[in-house]
Amino acid sequence: MSVPDRFAGVVAGIDVGNHTTEIVLARVDGGTVTTLAHGQARTRDRKGSRESLKGAAALLHRLEVEAGVVAEELLLSALRPVDTATAPIPPASSPRSPVRNLRRPDASTPAGAGYGVGHHVRLADLDGPVDGGTVVVSVDGATDFEVAARAISDAVARGWQVAGVIVAQDDAVLIRNRIPIDVPVVDEADVDGVEPGALVAVEVVEEGRAYRAMADPIALSAALHLSHDDIVDIAEFCRELADSSAIAVTRRTSPVPAPTADDDYVDCVINGTDGMAGDLVRYSPAQAHAVLRLAPPGCVERIRLRSVPAAAQGIAVEDAFFTDLASIDSGAWLRRGVVDAQGTVVAMLSADEVSDAAITLAELTGRPTRTLSTEPEAAAWGARTTPGLPPDALVCDIGGGTIDLIGGERTVVAAGAGETITVAVARVLGIPRALAERVKRTPAIRVEGPHVAHEEDGRRVFLDSPAPADAIGRLCTRGDAGLVPFSSKLAAEEWRSLRLAVKQETVASNIARCMRAFEQPPSALVLAGGGALDDELLRTVGEALRAVPVVVGRANIDGVHGPRFAVACGLIHLFAARHSKPLSC
Repeated sequence: MSVPDRFAGVVAGIDVGNHTTEIVLARVDGGTVTTLAHGQARTRDRKGSRESLKGAAALLHRLEVEAGVVAEELLLSALRPVDTATAPIPPASSPRSPVRNLRRPDASTPAGAGYGVGHHVRLADLDGPVDGGTVVVSVDGATDFEVAARAISDAVARGWQVAGVIVAQDDAVLIRNRIPIDVPVVDEADVDGVEPGALVAVEVVEEGRAYRAMADPIALSAALHLSHDDIVDIAEFCRELADSSAIAVTRRTSPVPAPTADDDYVDCVINGTDGMAGDLVRYSPAQAHAVLRLAPPGCVERIRLRSVPAAAQGIAVEDAFFTDLASIDSGAWLRRGVVDAQGTVVAMLSADEVSDAAITLAELTGRPTRTLSTEPEAAAWGARTTPGLPPDALVCDIGGGTIDLIGGERTVVAAGAGETITVAVARVLGIPRALAERVKRTPAIRVEGPHVAHEEDGRRVFLDSPAPADAIGRLCTRGDAGLVPFSSKLAAEEWRSLRLAVKQETVASNIARCMRAFEQPPSALVLAGGGALDDELLRTVGEALRAVPVVVGRANIDGVHGPRFAVACGLIHLFAARHSKPLSC
């Protein structure tokens, strides 16, 4: 049995993250570790790239100069980058849903008011015998609105009971103004795939009203004669209708079509169990959204999203996590139009490790460099130096790109962490990522005048110094150089609600997803990494896991660092354990 030689000297634990790079310098003497210096800097370029390693080398040099030491060995963990971006993916739709929404998500010009249910009749078929029941008439994209209005008016005069109209173009208002009945007319609907005779439910909400009959899963099930066995999936589907001004829904009569060779896609393995391979299924990104948020990490294998440069040609992934911005908006109960809730934040964990990171860093620094472990293993070693940590605690390392959950017998790595929050905040507020990184962490104030501001808790306070002109009437964060404005639409209380909703729908929901991979919940979940410094994230994770009897707390690495430097310190402790005094074999 070979045993590593005892080591005495200075080593550097280097954690090149997706957002920040952290380094700890320590003197190791056998199994004893003495920290000499630590520091962090923003990661340059993509994690694992040569530019990111140049940044690590520069940070190492600065720390060595400050501490007056030189590291004899450099320690890395295996690097796998995460790409986080916003993609224009349609609203999530479960492939299990027994119904489908006929109206396109960007449609905006319905007409009429009220709701109705009827059998589908194409406009051309209104010339035939009168149907004794209520009908919903469809108008295809090639028919002029005046022709459609005359045909519907003639049909009504002959006895047809028209309960609603669905229109392929944006002609709803023009048609409604030319027919003699007050029925809902839903615009920009997919009418081509609806079979004649199929039941269709339509609704247009009157301006200033909030009642939506067809967004009620029980009412929709009854209207379309659906089985009670499907009501859970119908309820999930109805979430996307909850804030719609117009609704057109029919029963799904055929399987969800798979993406074509030219479409965006997500390849997932489903119905697999431990040790057993599942079935590879290709979904559209909208269909995959529900699958990825409900299944434990690791079910996705490949993604192509032409709007995301890293995945434009297809990319092999270990995991992916989608966050529909509309769900964040709904979770915050915001006034309409105060944020941009269109699109989906996509986080993708590359399946391929950066194989030459240690070689490149050794070349840049002239020091021996080794890849010592995986990031989760190193994070666990670091987090378990927390004083008072329960022995069965689950370590949760929240980085910029991944969430790592490490237990005694299982490790789960999931895409979607701190950068997901940043990208979501940047998109909904329409601000740069650098500013979003700042405003996501701290409370803000609404500046009402040169000397008065409105706090998030409703208090009005006097400012220490007059506010600059560009801050008055705007929501501001407190920066090092003074007030930094970032929104003219949101009230302070609304921003707090939105900020918590972003954290709940991104990182907190992702951690709850990861917990499904563990059969027995631990007594404690200890959060490590930069994300654990966020008090609101600590709260939202606790709320997401309220149904699980688990205590959520923070790591305190080596009893002094707080939750940061878990990977960097863990590398050093792992190195020391492997190079302590040899034992007799």
